[in-house]
Amino acid sequence: MADENGVTESTAITEQNAVENGVIINAEHLQSIDIPMQFNLIKGENGWIANILEGGQISINFITSMRKFETALMDGDTIERDGNDLIIIRRQPADAYRSQRGRSTLAKTREELFSVDTSGE
Repeated sequence: MADENGVTESTAITEQNAVENGVIINAEHLQSIDIPMQFNLIKGENGWIANILEGGQISINFITSMRKFETALMDGDTIERDGNDLIIIRRQPADAYRSQRGRSTLAKTREELFSVDTSGE
């Protein structure tokens, strides 16, 4: 399943590592990747590997359109750049990532939208 930005979702198990699910993106279409959590970067022959050290949301911006791809990642996941491919590997079952997604303001009730958070006082 690919869209105009070259995003392909896949589920696979390799002989080396058990991968629960992942996304492969054509790296030629990338403008930037925002990784607002801790990670370490390992450079390789054809690219690099970013090992995620804490969970959070990443954003990938594309050159070809004003589109953005956002996804939740958890500790132990990796983002790999190998030549013209950007591979996001998720090590946990898909259900674990559903609880990591941020809720859109469109999904909130009227009371949630207008409530004031007083926990910081």
